[in-house]
Amino acid sequence: MGQSETRLVQKIRKAIIDQHPEAFIVKLAGGPYQTPGLPDLLVCLGGRFIGLEVKAQRAGESEDHARARATGIQEATLAAIPEAGGVAEVVLSVDEALSVLSKK
Repeated sequence: MGQSETRLVQKIRKAIIDQHPEAFIVKLAGGPYQTPGLPDLLVCLGGRFIGLEVKAQRAGESEDHARARATGIQEATLAAIPEAGGVAEVVLSVDEALSVLSKK
């Protein structure tokens, strides 16, 4: 808790590379020419497409509140990815992100 979202994304990306060097990872940077609502990290691992929307939990903030900071368009995108056969979740930590990668 208390770290910036940018720093948390960096830590998650490093942990994925350390544990899964074969993974393909893209960090998306929002901007006017990017499709809105895409997750922060897109990962392809073992033939699976995984979208990770990273939210840094603020000091004194509940996990539920931190996850609820995902915007409506982010939530819609996170719901569409599994409909297409991928995996997508809001994650608050490195451990959560790695756990998502291990889900079947």
